[in-house]
Amino acid sequence: MTFFLFSGGIALLIFGGSLALLGAGRRIGQEYLTRQGADSMSGLNAVEGAVFALMGLLLAFAISGALQRFDERRGLILQEANAIATAGDRLQLLDADARRQLKPLLVAYAEARLTIYKAPIEFSITDEAAVYSPEAVRAAAAAKAVLWKSAAAYCPFGISNTGCVLTLPSLSAMFEAAKLRRGANERHPPQAIYIMLFGLALGASLLAGFSMAAAKSQSIVHMLVFATALAVTLYIVTDIEFPRMGLIRVDYFDHFLEEVIAELKATN
Repeated sequence: MTFFLFSGGIALLIFGGSLALLGAGRRIGQEYLTRQGADSMSGLNAVEGAVFALMGLLLAFAISGALQRFDERRGLILQEANAIATAGDRLQLLDADARRQLKPLLVAYAEARLTIYKAPIEFSITDEAAVYSPEAVRAAAAAKAVLWKSAAAYCPFGISNTGCVLTLPSLSAMFEAAKLRRGANERHPPQAIYIMLFGLALGASLLAGFSMAAAKSQSIVHMLVFATALAVTLYIVTDIEFPRMGLIRVDYFDHFLEEVIAELKATN
């Protein structure tokens, strides 16, 4: 809920600010035309074009980067699910006693990892970051510690049987995939990029309103479409950066991990 209030508030601020600056820019433009004459507007097109081109370029890079990080997060979900499935397959190479001991621990770890993303996720406005359930994070860390300690006990240093040689690296790869997911979830553009985007959007609104001064009457339709386009675009850029909290989500990729857990429970 906090994220929707934050992102929605930013979008409404951009929308309202854009409309206000369009109106202000038109009034400034009309005063300019009264003093300088209609011919004086022709030399300003290059400046306006440069500002709009810069805003478009920055928006394109912002959307492209956000989509790239979105795809990376989906890929890491699949990578972790594959790593857990591989670890489960490697457990079959151990003796029956080790499998009976380690399989439930692996299932508990996988379920704890899934719970982190299924549990309610808060949003910190001050840090502009998602805050995952501390209890779920601690439970996953505890499940990891128990699983690794138990696996290491069955494969002490110096044991060179095939099961141990293959199982321990697969568990390490599984833990590494979890850490990569955590790092990807915290990867966001610097705040300066967002400030630049919002500043350019408002500056472009002022210039657009200034250009509208040459029109005989004010077009409310054009002003609404311009302000809405800016607000929606900047909202989508923000929304994609937090794919567990907004409208554009990666939750549906969790079914890969759910399927792995079901397969682990079904095998002996």
